[in-house]
Amino acid sequence: MTRRTTLKALHWLSFLLIAYLGLVEPQDVEGLGGAALATHAGMGTLLALLTTGWITMYLRKGLASRPGPKLPAWAKWAHPVLHKVMMWGLPAMVLSGALAGFAAPYAISAFGVIPLFPGIGAEGIHDLLTNLHEVAFNGLLIALGAHVAFHLWRHYGLRDNALRIMAPKALHKYL
Repeated sequence: MTRRTTLKALHWLSFLLIAYLGLVEPQDVEGLGGAALATHAGMGTLLALLTTGWITMYLRKGLASRPGPKLPAWAKWAHPVLHKVMMWGLPAMVLSGALAGFAAPYAISAFGVIPLFPGIGAEGIHDLLTNLHEVAFNGLLIALGAHVAFHLWRHYGLRDNALRIMAPKALHKYL
């Protein structure tokens, strides 16, 4: 598998997991009880594994993308900054979730099967870290929204086919 193919897979799997975690938060499905938290923890664990792949590739070889030649000066500056914010924001958000889970006063298992945290924490610290995790997640969503808007502007405004870089080949005819 080439680096580009690996990046595309990480990109889209991360997108799906983040979309799921944003749309289905434990408090939104309280009727499911512990299953909601177990599913959230499991999906977060999968995202942590993908994040490990992302950050490993970034630390070994740097950013894969480069600003395009059609970009104005401000966009050439914004391009790497935005990508670095996401490259460090994603692990920060995942870590904040892990810390919130570790500080929980109840045991947490991924998908109700894989034990993650023993439940030895305190309610006050857990609440504080849960709020920190939500702030980190919302900050990441803002960065992701800016990322999407930037690349849509590049693709449709500058017409530099920026979306084809990360889109699967099957979708290229629609771009």
